[in-house]
Amino acid sequence: MTPSDYIAGAGLSFRPLSEALDDPQGRIIAHLRRPGAVDLACTADLRGEIALYETPQGDPPLFVSYYTTGTPYEDLAAELRVSLDRHGLPHRIEPVASRGSWVANTGLKARVIQTAWHDSDRPICWIDADAAILRPPTFLMGNPFDVAFVRRDGWEDISYLIHLNTAPAVGKLLAEWVRLCDDHPHVWDQVLFSLAWFRTARDTGLASQWLNGGISRTPRPKVRDLRDRILHYPFGRKIRPFIDQKQASRQLKAYVNASARRKDEIGTDDLDAGYRAALAGYDFGFDPRLDAIIARRA
Repeated sequence: MTPSDYIAGAGLSFRPLSEALDDPQGRIIAHLRRPGAVDLACTADLRGEIALYETPQGDPPLFVSYYTTGTPYEDLAAELRVSLDRHGLPHRIEPVASRGSWVANTGLKARVIQTAWHDSDRPICWIDADAAILRPPTFLMGNPFDVAFVRRDGWEDISYLIHLNTAPAVGKLLAEWVRLCDDHPHVWDQVLFSLAWFRTARDTGLASQWLNGGISRTPRPKVRDLRDRILHYPFGRKIRPFIDQKQASRQLKAYVNASARRKDEIGTDDLDAGYRAALAGYDFGFDPRLDAIIARRA
């Protein structure tokens, strides 16, 4: 199955990127990078995305995660494993020793994913240890895109859930991400993942799907869950979430850190406005060096 076949099941199709960028009726949900040719993109409104997510088209990927031993993530990973088993989803969840800080620990993600990708004969899906499966993620079953992850506001790449297929271009992306994480342990993993995607797509054909953040439930009052079940999900006004994203890092980062935040720690908020615009506009002529994508600090 091709990406075009996959989205056609929900009544969607690709068109030239320039047309998709000018579409005010929906967001870009998929991109076909074609160096030397015209890039293609698919736009959809919320109802179109819901139709796509609710249509299983194949087997599930291998779910991959890790947790740092001797930290609260160990118990969270156990809850993740239970949720995967409940839905019959294959998984590989590994223990690792803490490197002493939250940022350094997240930097292990790229190498763990790369190892699992090389070991597996099927697509893999990274999922953070502080998440859990609420219902079978049908949108990942038989998903033919090279890579699929949440991209928010056209530029902010979120790395808590990353689906990776078996194409050679994915191996290239992972190798670049691992190298960046090894060279820059003070930079958040999702900043470096974004840069690895950008560098790979600059020169390589790559089929990418931008998942909607609504696939996940984030911590909120139970009354909002009740409201959504009654007023929104039945009428296609919101995506009924597949993933419980607990966002434990917001509470546990201080616990894991051996010291205060390093002065040179770089996160998503530090990304340069020019790089954000390049991602949103698919401008692969932007300087792909790390120091070029980081805003200058006073």
